[in-house]
Amino acid sequence: MLIFQRIAGFFHFLGHFFPPDLSRHYLSYLFALNSDGPIVQTLSIALAGIFLAMLIAFPLSIVIGACMPGWRLLYAALAAVRSIPDLTLAIFCVIVVGLNAGAGMVALVIYYGAAMAKVFGEIFLTADPYPLDALRATGASRVSLAAFGLVPLKIADVFSYGVYEIECAIRASIIVGAVGAGGIGTELVGSLNDFDYRRVTTLILVLVLLIVLVDRFCWLVRRHPVAVAVLPPAGIVSLVYCWPRHFFFRHSLDTFSKMWPPHLHASQVHDLPVLILQTLGMAAGGTLCAVVIALLAAPAAARGIAPAILVQLTRRLQDFARAIPEVVWGLLLVTFIGVGPWAGAAALALHSSGVLGKLFAESLENVPPNPIRALEATGASRIAVAAFGNFPFAVGPISVYTLFRFEWNVRAATVLGIIGAGGIGEALYNAQQLFFYPEVLAYLLVTCALVGLFDFASTELRKRYRVSWEAIE
Repeated sequence: MLIFQRIAGFFHFLGHFFPPDLSRHYLSYLFALNSDGPIVQTLSIALAGIFLAMLIAFPLSIVIGACMPGWRLLYAALAAVRSIPDLTLAIFCVIVVGLNAGAGMVALVIYYGAAMAKVFGEIFLTADPYPLDALRATGASRVSLAAFGLVPLKIADVFSYGVYEIECAIRASIIVGAVGAGGIGTELVGSLNDFDYRRVTTLILVLVLLIVLVDRFCWLVRRHPVAVAVLPPAGIVSLVYCWPRHFFFRHSLDTFSKMWPPHLHASQVHDLPVLILQTLGMAAGGTLCAVVIALLAAPAAARGIAPAILVQLTRRLQDFARAIPEVVWGLLLVTFIGVGPWAGAAALALHSSGVLGKLFAESLENVPPNPIRALEATGASRIAVAAFGNFPFAVGPISVYTLFRFEWNVRAATVLGIIGAGGIGEALYNAQQLFFYPEVLAYLLVTCALVGLFDFASTELRKRYRVSWEAIE
């Protein structure tokens, strides 16, 4: 009876979200082509952040790919920065530049600059060694080796991954907006706090539309690389718009100096194993549920296995699930499930099911064609071909994507602390809100260690199975 009451309560609550607010006044505000328009702010933060991050990431990745002096130390530093939750970075950036779009842009520059430099560097490290050995035999320097060997060999992979990160930056700009950096994220948090759920639905639909449009643009760029020419001018304009007007260096140095040395009280150290288990449990539960959903949906989303109409329908549902960031799913679910790890795990599962569903489907599509044709020649059905042909060949990439997503969800679970999902994330967020800076640094170091451990494991598996880099995040 209690279950039925909760289900009935859920649908009653869901009714408050419909119909979405499509009034002319509100839509004109959202789509306003000025500095106050939430959509313009979100796109500007994302484009400026990713543009500047690419300018920083590419030369750093060359240092790693060419194994220049100090590259291992640089790689470790980039991995450490990448393990910091983007919401925490945004809060730190607000301390430095204040509450404005500049804080969101700086947070994205730091995070994606480190993330792309690390990934680009790993891509360069996987370059075919024979052409590089031939260049070395001529006495070429490491700079020449990078310019005439690494870059020509791997520029297509770097380009493909870099374009995909635009979509990731759009989602991340929603998260950083939740702390007052502007854009749709700020508007969404404000609407939830005002219990204006119809506007929440409108904002979610706008977000999904943005992600779909960006996804289509990325597809266009891959088909016609010349289309990427629009990105530098757009990035420069966005950079001018988002550039911070103020830098509070003295206040920032005073604040950050208070974080050292990191410190936890005895009771907090005692609770730390429980917090770690909650975080890992949330990430594991969300990832496991997402894997089950993705495995069931992958054949329906894979071209050549399912009918075209079913493929399109399934992929649009996956686009919807992955377009909404984990923290937004969490804000919606906590009102029904309540605060705690269950809401966090459910949020991770919904978002990750869209990401993994897309990746698993692409893994099924990218298997060697000859064994598949041999099975089809025996008269086997599509289901039999998928079960005994596509899936066995896709086990390696699927395993790597799953571990990578688990590592991603460990970091995302800390972001969900903002909604009271428990674990290290909630402890970190509470310490931030109460200005307990030594505790903030201590929890941050624990988070970096956890993420770094799984990052190392997923990196080793990617090397073993030679999984492509596109869309793994």
